[in-house]
Amino acid sequence: MYKNANCSIKLHAGTSPRFDLKRGVRQGCPLSPYLFLICSQLLSDFIKLNHLKGISFADKNIIISQLADDTTLFLKDASQVSLAINIVEKFSRASGLYLNIDKCELLALKNCNKPSIYNIPVKESVTYLGIMINKDQDSRNALNFNPIVENVQKKLNSWLQRDLSIQGRILLTKAEGISRLTYPALSLSVNKQTIDIIDKMLYRFVWKNRIHYIRKSVLMNSFELGGLNCLDFSTLNNTFKINWIKQFLKNPTSIWNFIPNYLFSKLGGLNFILLCNYNIGKLPIKLSNFHKQMLLSWSLIYKHNFSPHRYYIWNNGDILYKHKSLFLENWFEHGIILVQQLFSPDGVLMSYSELLERFGLPIPPKEYVLVFDAIPSGVMMLLKSSVTSVLTPPGLDPAVTNVGQICFSTRKQKNNRDVRALFQKDIVSVPNVISYWNNFAPNLNWKKIWCLPSKYLIINKIKEVSFKIIHRFYPCKFFLQRYKKDIDTNCSFCQLYEEDLCHLFWSCYFSCIFWQDICTFISQRILDDFSLTYINMLFGFFSYPTNKTKHFYIINLILLAAKYHIHKSKFSNQKPCFSAFKEEFKQYITSLQYSKNRKAIKTMDMCSHFNIFLC
Repeated sequence: MYKNANCSIKLHAGTSPRFDLKRGVRQGCPLSPYLFLICSQLLSDFIKLNHLKGISFADKNIIISQLADDTTLFLKDASQVSLAINIVEKFSRASGLYLNIDKCELLALKNCNKPSIYNIPVKESVTYLGIMINKDQDSRNALNFNPIVENVQKKLNSWLQRDLSIQGRILLTKAEGISRLTYPALSLSVNKQTIDIIDKMLYRFVWKNRIHYIRKSVLMNSFELGGLNCLDFSTLNNTFKINWIKQFLKNPTSIWNFIPNYLFSKLGGLNFILLCNYNIGKLPIKLSNFHKQMLLSWSLIYKHNFSPHRYYIWNNGDILYKHKSLFLENWFEHGIILVQQLFSPDGVLMSYSELLERFGLPIPPKEYVLVFDAIPSGVMMLLKSSVTSVLTPPGLDPAVTNVGQICFSTRKQKNNRDVRALFQKDIVSVPNVISYWNNFAPNLNWKKIWCLPSKYLIINKIKEVSFKIIHRFYPCKFFLQRYKKDIDTNCSFCQLYEEDLCHLFWSCYFSCIFWQDICTFISQRILDDFSLTYINMLFGFFSYPTNKTKHFYIINLILLAAKYHIHKSKFSNQKPCFSAFKEEFKQYITSLQYSKNRKAIKTMDMCSHFNIFLC
């Protein structure tokens, strides 16, 4: 099929001359993956027909798992290794596809003293689909995450040598940091120590390994709430575990899910467990760290508020026998689910004979005693007054709950963001500067203030200056004196007065002249009788007639750029100068001229409308 093949390369102006393909499988051919899959399926069928002894679990015999070009065999004992090799060699002779024995590895589930079996090395850990697998859950975490964390740290350190804005550094924590950690976190549990190390590394980079001027809980807010959409790995890891639940519930019997599905079925199934008031450490089955973390993530957002109509007997952290919660499959399958179902109409727990008569179920006396003795006296007192004569157990679908409608939504766009918001709502905090500035201007529209820089196509440095000013950590000399006592606090422009935020950006003689020139320009070219206050300079204009929207759109942009000009002047040892600012703004408008971005187009339209800053 691949003999005498030729191809050409698609170029901007057409295609290249055709040339012959002389080596290798034609990976660019759309048929190649399907041909490979056919061969892989034949190998799988051939192995299953030869009656190899695999691993029996959950009423299934597991022999082979395949994904792309990776094949894993699950063998009962060492005697099956040679049989498996012989079967593969037979397939090789028939198909022409040969096994590279040097790339084969063995992982023993139990202790194995042999260094190799059939010339295949026996390893303590193996890598499968990019994940290091071994028998020890604790060391597995370190094996998979420590090398990635070290690599991320090196990448972030190299970026510290560049003059990046705080928003640029936050973007890099996502692109260079979190993106590299996502894959193992999707498949493995992440212990608290590793999560803390990752979060500390990311937030130290955001602040360039210096003082953290704003709390992490504020940075995690969205832009409209005064934050910078910063991610913490703890919240993200919880989101991954919720997504695992979503995928599991779609197909619980798939090859990737049938083992946990078998375990969860011993407690009524995952659908039921998610609705229970469970205590992970008291569940009567042994779960992997991954599944424990998954259940913990769900419990953080699904609040089990006490209700007589949803207080389950099973998997209940309050109803215990020998420090473990209860689950009796026979009771569960016959609809005995709620504690309230165990009460008689007069508000007391049923006797053994009353229970048998009501449910018509052959319940051993031992089970009756086990369940009824486990119910705490406090629960009995709470439920005594809420007994109803007819009680229908509620539906057992977590997807219909308020949290489930968000977590298990079929809507693809922004679903992760919505899930993450459920975890963040109890973590994020309101910026404390809001109460500070409200003392000077009580009726500020904070949502519009925080979102103002995002309305324009401007560099992050301009946004950063505005962000630092409003959050009160702009590096004026008075502010820096907190951290360096011997600093000269005289103004960088006039050298006469103490350089605090108000003086530098407003009351300094040179800043006053600069703002007067800007007000004159705006009055002459944009809006008659324009005046500027300190509060408007800080936050912009938001209360104006609707017929002046165009005017204040361009005015707010000028104010943002003007504050950045003062900032640049301070650090370049120059004075603010309106003529220099005007030239800078013209260059900025020129750079937008050919942009197709809607923000750039709108800015160009406004400049054309007022005939300003055009070359």
